[in-house]
Amino acid sequence: MMRAALVVVVLGVVGFAAAWLAEYPGIVAIDWGEWRIESSVGVAIGAVLLFAILVALLYRFWRWMRTAPRRLRAAHEAERRRQGYRALTRGMVAVAAGDAEESSRLAKRAESLLEEPPLTLLLSAQAAQLKGDDRAAEKYFRLMVANPELEFLGLRGLLTSELRQGNTVAALEHARQAYRLSPQSEWIQSTLFELQLEANQWKQAEALLHDVGRRGGAPETLRRRRAILLLEQAADVEASGDRPAAATIAEKAHTSAPEFVPAAVAAARLLTTVGKPKRAHRVLETTWRAAPHPDVAAALLAVWPEESAKQRLGRTQALAALTPGHIEGDIAIARTAIAAGDFPRARRSLEVVGGSRAQDLESRVCRLWAELEDAEHGPGLAARDWLMRASSARPDPMWVCGKCGQGTPDWRPSCPFCNAFDALEWRHILLPIADDGSAATAQMRAVALARAPVPVARIAPPAAASGPGAGAGGNGGAESPQAPPPQFLAPMPPDVPVIGPRDP
Repeated sequence: MMRAALVVVVLGVVGFAAAWLAEYPGIVAIDWGEWRIESSVGVAIGAVLLFAILVALLYRFWRWMRTAPRRLRAAHEAERRRQGYRALTRGMVAVAAGDAEESSRLAKRAESLLEEPPLTLLLSAQAAQLKGDDRAAEKYFRLMVANPELEFLGLRGLLTSELRQGNTVAALEHARQAYRLSPQSEWIQSTLFELQLEANQWKQAEALLHDVGRRGGAPETLRRRRAILLLEQAADVEASGDRPAAATIAEKAHTSAPEFVPAAVAAARLLTTVGKPKRAHRVLETTWRAAPHPDVAAALLAVWPEESAKQRLGRTQALAALTPGHIEGDIAIARTAIAAGDFPRARRSLEVVGGSRAQDLESRVCRLWAELEDAEHGPGLAARDWLMRASSARPDPMWVCGKCGQGTPDWRPSCPFCNAFDALEWRHILLPIADDGSAATAQMRAVALARAPVPVARIAPPAAASGPGAGAGGNGGAESPQAPPPQFLAPMPPDVPVIGPRDP
């Protein structure tokens, strides 16, 4: 709209000037030497305008001729850059496809076309790696390290190359440098942490966890991992002979994660060895409130080894009272009550856990029932029946790896099967489903049964059990008053590890 108005205004001015010149034509005369030029004012103005247009055209042509070489050079460079970026893109595609020859050829072409080495260093390094030329790849990665914009990528390439060659010492140094450049990178955090664990650098790994925590890492995971690292430090210090210092470090591990059972058990054991049983008792009570566990109950009895069986039962009952109604408390009471000869108390606890008609009992509960029947009534069908049920009952909870799904009876910092750090958790293992729909295989049941003491040599044979009074809870008349006390096999780890899914 504005442009149309401007055109109208210009045309109006030109029309007004033409009309004015027509009304006042006038004469223009130019004397130049012997020459005299006369013309009307309108013709003179037109000649001047025509001359000005001609001069402008000549000036534009002169400028075009003067800038032509620069424009031609810029067009040539733009074409080279276009071809170079095309070669770079195709080279990246070739690297992704694993075509070593094509990626190497395109890397050389991109390097010759692009006068920007940072853009081609990564492609050249990856092409060299595909060809198996580690020396050339290392050269390119070191050139990338020298460039501030590509230093992190260069360090990552050197780190990967060193790990491939098994040189963990150099890889650890590259990981430290990369972490200083990009501490927020989760990849470098995990890589540096794993390398520090492999090098047994527990304090450095603990410092790394502290730094990650300041940057917003998961608090619960970091607390538990810090507790594990402190436990490893305590183990090293204990191995050197300084048990008081080891106990202090283990207590710090418990403070870091009070719900972490292995830390509490280790701290209680070390505190007991240095003459601090009351503090060990408080540590175990704190952890029991957060996470009742059979290892905690066993560790509590180990704190007071000189006590009688009835005193141990009292301590177990006090511990179980901290978490009323929890299955671990009832199981611990039943176990110590059997040892103390308080069979009614043991029976009441087992009835709370699951009576004789319960269908989903764990194998350890069935074994405790068998032990109770054997200790209270002597050998008979009742104990044997419970042992038979134990062989097909639900497997006991154990330390199960969250990565590979394998189970182990004892806690370790890393999974013994897949070596994943901090992957074990106390729960029931996920058993493979059989064709008939059952979840527990015979092998799994046998393994679960082998993990705890079982009564032997006191079960009467079927022939001796046939008679008046024989049956569940009966004596069967097969035991003499001079019969030896019940014997139990010591816990024995199975020869075959628990079978579970290897992939999470």
